[in-house]
Amino acid sequence: MKIRACTGYELEKEKPNSPEDFFNRSEVFYEQEGQEKSFQLLYVRYFEEQLLPRISEQLITEDGEQLAIKDIAALVCLLHLKDALERRRLYMNREENFLSLFQNVDWSDVKKIWKTVKQQ
Repeated sequence: MKIRACTGYELEKEKPNSPEDFFNRSEVFYEQEGQEKSFQLLYVRYFEEQLLPRISEQLITEDGEQLAIKDIAALVCLLHLKDALERRRLYMNREENFLSLFQNVDWSDVKKIWKTVKQQ
């Protein structure tokens, strides 16, 4: 598997009564067996706010860049959950599930992939 891009963004309301502005979407674009694929992780933004104080030190790269959780959440999910490769989208609506993604993460791998993707 070759990671092509990682990105994340905060959703915005399309309709006035929509709850979309409470969610973030993280995406990974990758190549597997010669095919271009993508994976999206949708989660409640509040989960990110709860996680950030716990892992803020790990989000700093060697060159001092601060990684955003929304930019790497889908990547971490792909690295952590083996069945994520078989899915195109995943919605996490439980805080403990989202927080568990970031337990036992090999941050050197994440930073290495991030650096490689940025250089492409």
